[in-house]
Amino acid sequence: MKAYPSIFNDVLSPVTPGPSSSNTCGPFRIGKLLRQMLGGTPAGMKIEMAEKGGYSQTFYGMHSDKAFIGGILGKDLHSYQFNRAYDDAQKEGMTVEVEFNDSVSSIPTELSIITIENSRRRLCISAASLGGGEIFIDRINGAAVAIDGKRYYLIVETNDQGITCRPSTRPFDQSLIDEVEQDPRVNWYSITNPVYEILPVENSRPPFESAAGMLAYVEKKGISLWQAAIDYETSICGLPGEAVWNLCQKVYDLTIDAIEKGYRVAGFEGVTTPKASKAADFYTSGRAIPLGMASAAAPEALAIMEYSNAHGTIVCMPTGGSSGIIVPAIRNSAMALGLSEADERKALLTAGLIGTFYYPTHYSGDLGCQAEIGIAVSMAAGALASLMTDDVRTIERAAVLGAQSLLGLLCDPIDGYVQVPCFIRNMTAVPTAAVCANSAMAGLDTLVSLDEMAQTILRTGEKLYSINDYGVCYCSKLR
Repeated sequence: MKAYPSIFNDVLSPVTPGPSSSNTCGPFRIGKLLRQMLGGTPAGMKIEMAEKGGYSQTFYGMHSDKAFIGGILGKDLHSYQFNRAYDDAQKEGMTVEVEFNDSVSSIPTELSIITIENSRRRLCISAASLGGGEIFIDRINGAAVAIDGKRYYLIVETNDQGITCRPSTRPFDQSLIDEVEQDPRVNWYSITNPVYEILPVENSRPPFESAAGMLAYVEKKGISLWQAAIDYETSICGLPGEAVWNLCQKVYDLTIDAIEKGYRVAGFEGVTTPKASKAADFYTSGRAIPLGMASAAAPEALAIMEYSNAHGTIVCMPTGGSSGIIVPAIRNSAMALGLSEADERKALLTAGLIGTFYYPTHYSGDLGCQAEIGIAVSMAAGALASLMTDDVRTIERAAVLGAQSLLGLLCDPIDGYVQVPCFIRNMTAVPTAAVCANSAMAGLDTLVSLDEMAQTILRTGEKLYSINDYGVCYCSKLR
């Protein structure tokens, strides 16, 4: 069953407390799945990770430890107060042990070996947070499985076959469950529910699977890219067009809410202090160098990132580390061009569709910040071009220019926090996207297609591993 990326599952997603989709939402989702497998809160949880993996730099600073705990305790991702995690674990009688060692592979960089147990069962699970909230469980007690959390899974352990795992896009029939329960060979079974809000349609197939296919589809149908985005998402998830439009409205409004609340953030953990409100005042004071629409959009980008770091609810686009770019760029560009709010939503759908072609990267920081900020700039540049033209070739060219402008960018957090340099990268991404959109409109050449650009980002990210131990700049170790 081939999985196709969903705009609202994998690109303009997840909706999560900050500061990170891979460090917050990913571990939380893994924890929720493990709780279902065990059948409740474990008596103990041990998390093992690679000494030279991505978690070694960010596990505590990005609150991955608290996310794992919140998920395994069965808490609600959107309402849970992460700072209560250790106290809540103690109250429920669950011990937590964390260990970094050489026995765990450093690739994927956010791989963890998690052992959970209660009085009846002990499970050892190999799970990875892949980026953008994406997760994957590949082993249970040494047996190979393939669990992504987007489907229902029936996991069965028998005397003769070991552990098998069966996916379904729908809840399992009670007759099947009865059959498993009555099978004398079965030692243990578990049913896990999806940890995503949008479920794929069984045997679904989108109208196109590549950017080249998208171009051909749009030109054949004579439609705009935002309409193609609705067609694509409808085919993946089975949602009617109106529901897809409403999802777009929802994530747009959530991001605007994050801007407004971000300007009121009083503080957060980390190495910096809130500056968004001060930046907004200066950028519009008359003393700043004029930046056009970026004078408002850049501080808005910072406001989103600061709200994210205060554990506010954000929409990752396509990650928490790049959540401040796309909507501020679209909103302020549309206002500057005298366009409507409906035009802004259409541009956001266009951005989401462009993002699906980068899905093989999982938008993961371990492939470099190009896979977060760079892809977000590509998405934003295409979206901004769509505010000025319906010509799909021009929009594609803008997206490619956006990716080209930040190719090879390292992810280099300081002290385990992405606040430096991620905050400023979100801010500078806004005018970069605008320059790329304008340049595409002016006819600037790219020489490569969007499909080729997506492959190049993945290939370049893999080469970053050769720069140092795990593709993260050593300035993260300066302090």
